[in-house]
Amino acid sequence: MAKAAKAKTKEKTPPSGREATGKKKKTGPNRFLMLLLCAALVPFSLPTLLLLLVGMLPSLAAVVVEKGAYRYAWVCVGGLNFAALSPWLFKLWFGRHTMAYAIEQIAGISMLLAAYSGAAAGWLLYLGVPPLVRAILSATSHYRLDNLSKLQKNLTDQWGEDVSQTPVTAPPGGRNGR
Repeated sequence: MAKAAKAKTKEKTPPSGREATGKKKKTGPNRFLMLLLCAALVPFSLPTLLLLLVGMLPSLAAVVVEKGAYRYAWVCVGGLNFAALSPWLFKLWFGRHTMAYAIEQIAGISMLLAAYSGAAAGWLLYLGVPPLVRAILSATSHYRLDNLSKLQKNLTDQWGEDVSQTPVTAPPGGRNGR
């Protein structure tokens, strides 16, 4: 009997998300191509991959931690994290592209400090911009509301109280009743 009750409650709950549309999650050819490209580059670019792995850890954490439909934290964090890491990548690419040099750069505090500071700036951007935009939109809405209220008061003073009354609805056929 308990199984029947569970089955009834299960039937009553509406599906949500992808279950409602019946669509499966698309991985797409882009993800496969990216994995294939990375696999092909591994033997040739171990120093670069090591530097990227250690330097981009905050971006990886942002990808793993963020939930929801709109996932923009990894874009903010990853973009600034990569931008801060790029001078060391250029030194590695156009200088000595060896594992020893990559480990030397990782062991130095300046690369880690710059990369992780860039990631922190990305988190600040991700967390700070939406409240700022909300405050600006709220202020402009209040400003517009005040202007419209002043305009309505001017119209009421100029045309009388009948202007501020709710309009009488027209008959179903229009003004002429057609």
